[in-house]
Amino acid sequence: MSASAKGAAEEPGKNVAQRAALNRSILAAAWYRFERLLSYKLAFLGCNLVKVDPRYTSVTCCECGSRDKGNRENQAKFLCLCCGHADHADVNAAVNILAAGTRPSKAVKPVPENAKGRPEPPLKIPVLSGRDDVKALAFAAFKQDTAF
Repeated sequence: MSASAKGAAEEPGKNVAQRAALNRSILAAAWYRFERLLSYKLAFLGCNLVKVDPRYTSVTCCECGSRDKGNRENQAKFLCLCCGHADHADVNAAVNILAAGTRPSKAVKPVPENAKGRPEPPLKIPVLSGRDDVKALAFAAFKQDTAF
């Protein structure tokens, strides 16, 4: 979306001010920082962040898997030329991205299991409501480290 909306002298652009503001907000977002923070938080909770390549997801049929530029009638409509599957283009792309993200791979770590074959419960994170709780937690950690 960050392409210019100005147009040419003979064909001026439409909604130039609105598109310029949207472009500024998209470019101002710190996407790499968001990704780092999200992956850190997920790792803390024992989960993984799976990055999916979004290329060709909007022209690939989620039913039969055929990829053709002709599958996209326009910006909003998707119609598969092979199997006839019709859907909203964004919904079709979202299903393809979900399928690619949940497909098993070597990068995804298996869920740790206990002796009974059940998944381990997630870490219990203490809820700290005030400054005194933080001080007490820090003191307890210090006390454990310095005990002889």
